[in-house]
Amino acid sequence: MLQSSRLSLQAVLETANSEISGGDSRQIGEETLALVGVLAENVGLRKALADSSESAERKQQVLRTLFSTRITDAVLRISDKAVGRRWARTQDLVTSLEVAGVTAIAAAAQAAGQLGQVEEEIFRFARLLESNHELSRALDSQAADESKRTLVSDLLTGKAQPDTIKLVEQAVLHPRGLRVAKALDQYSDILAARQQRSVADVTVARPLSESQTERLQAALSASYGRELVLNVQVDPDVLGGVRVQVGDEMMNSTVADRLADVQRKLAG
Repeated sequence: MLQSSRLSLQAVLETANSEISGGDSRQIGEETLALVGVLAENVGLRKALADSSESAERKQQVLRTLFSTRITDAVLRISDKAVGRRWARTQDLVTSLEVAGVTAIAAAAQAAGQLGQVEEEIFRFARLLESNHELSRALDSQAADESKRTLVSDLLTGKAQPDTIKLVEQAVLHPRGLRVAKALDQYSDILAARQQRSVADVTVARPLSESQTERLQAALSASYGRELVLNVQVDPDVLGGVRVQVGDEMMNSTVADRLADVQRKLAG
């Protein structure tokens, strides 16, 4: 996101967190994500609500006219804040509401003592999609929503938390141009942020043992000054060492990276 959209997102999240702290976070999350689904499927509407040439008051009036009887006051206030802000891209408006909705679901899971489990289940399902290309193609396809919803239910009902299933369904039915696995990875970041943690994407040449993973997590958490959740992926092409990315910050210590650095210096 560009700076204008990031500032607007921050304002929307402040409103969302205020509503979450004093309301039914699960209902807020579900209704906000339902609104995201409507906007994701209606290009004209989302463009109208994000149009920077229109006044905030005009856009808020359109929002209220269409949705005031369909969503609770809390969700109306969150979405009212969103359409009243300036966005660099139309999609950024929808993204802000999606982040708010997932944050509210995370708060509900946290209140129930299930946030860590939901986070782990979302992470594992995303990894399943990356390893199972047939399943990934099925969920990323243009198949009917009901068939994809049934597939998600068959895979997860009785095996995952209801909040996990809700988030997976959201990613599957309204991916907004993303692969489902990528959308779920973004949800994982939001879930981690709710626990005041961050996700470290770690790439290694060979699988790590449990003790190695624990030591790496402790070292990285100490380095960044906060607890990190490791998302470990194996890539033989890195040859050795470890590559770590936390947000926009990359830390490299792989053989491949060092060889590439040498090659750049020789070429220069």
